[in-house]
Amino acid sequence: MSAITNPKFHISAHADYRRSDYMFPRAQSRALNHLEWERRTPGLRSWSDVLIPALTAVAAMAAALAALY
Repeated sequence: MSAITNPKFHISAHADYRRSDYMFPRAQSRALNHLEWERRTPGLRSWSDVLIPALTAVAAMAAALAALY
């Protein structure tokens, strides 16, 4: 407790960190970071790519049901 109450003792939260301090050498190496992905997953599809075919299918089912009854 004397360190907290001593006016000549200063606690600092500053430290000099390098970028390499935050990187794991095997998983986040610079060489691995610059490699092109081997199996790249396709990008996300927009809602219009999903909604337009779904609405078209719903309209076709409604038309087919209306024709049957």
